[in-house]
Amino acid sequence: MAWVRQLADGTYKGAYRDAHGKRKTVPGVYRHKKAAERAAEAKEQEARHTREKDNPLTWREWSKIWIPQRDIAPGTAETDKQRIDSHVMPRWGDVKLTDITRADVKEWVTELRGMPDDDNNPERAASTVNRIAGLLSTSLEQALDSEYITVNPARGIRLKTGEETHDRYLTKAEVRRICEHLSPRWQNITNLLAYTGLRWGEAVGLSERRVSRTRGILLVAEVWDQKTEQMKKYPKGKKRRPVPVPDWVLKSLPTTDPLLPSPRGARPGNRNFQRALDDAAKVAKIERFRVHDLRHTYASWLIQAGVPIEEVRRLMGHVSIQTTQRYAHLAETPKASVLAALS
Repeated sequence: MAWVRQLADGTYKGAYRDAHGKRKTVPGVYRHKKAAERAAEAKEQEARHTREKDNPLTWREWSKIWIPQRDIAPGTAETDKQRIDSHVMPRWGDVKLTDITRADVKEWVTELRGMPDDDNNPERAASTVNRIAGLLSTSLEQALDSEYITVNPARGIRLKTGEETHDRYLTKAEVRRICEHLSPRWQNITNLLAYTGLRWGEAVGLSERRVSRTRGILLVAEVWDQKTEQMKKYPKGKKRRPVPVPDWVLKSLPTTDPLLPSPRGARPGNRNFQRALDDAAKVAKIERFRVHDLRHTYASWLIQAGVPIEEVRRLMGHVSIQTTQRYAHLAETPKASVLAALS
């Protein structure tokens, strides 16, 4: 740590430890204490980088500096920790920052894509791989900013995601067939997700006080964070949104808090629900789909029914209309009017 001492004439002299730990003084004297401190800190920083150049940090050592500096939500921190522990640390933990090459990062990203994901899918989604690789890149960007390295070898390395997403849109008949092979509580969740388009955290975060059974409306005002098992206020930049619900769906829901309880009265987990859907789809001979595909399904039904895309955006809770545009291709083309215009 740099320090300052005052001389007999009232001026100040800065001091620090060099790359070998020896006490050194900053050349010259300063009239103001702050100026002497800044000069000493600059010299100490210079000495620190000399030490690091001679003996660079490993990624594991750097992570102990980088991770505590991150300003992120608890749920994000927990998810990132799992990804770091499972994927980043095993590959890069013992590698010196200066030894990480761009070619090695590219090879690692390719290997990540070919590994089974947490749901036992044969390949990990490109978007998930990019989040994992993004953690390495973000950490190295900070190391670059802190002058531990001179270049970020992971910057910009990512898989293309434009064609990798396969949104699954179910028909109403398929949803009914799935429900025939689900327990009543899973039926309630399936129908609620399919007929409201709620995100998982929004749905399991519901309580009876957010339901207007006379008006047929749900108010999305909180989100359940499954990682931290805490309720969060609706994200910044998003307004609370009312969502209409078919009367028959509303009548099937209990008047409990939470609205969609597990057998023990807690909030259910989406992995258990996904397993139930997988089993039901197998028996019903329906192509496997993800929990989130029920949200896509809702949007597809609205678009195909002619609901304006701006209204779909509002109901889905999208901040940007660009997000909703992914469903625009599902709208039926007015063939007759198009042909008439071309004739």
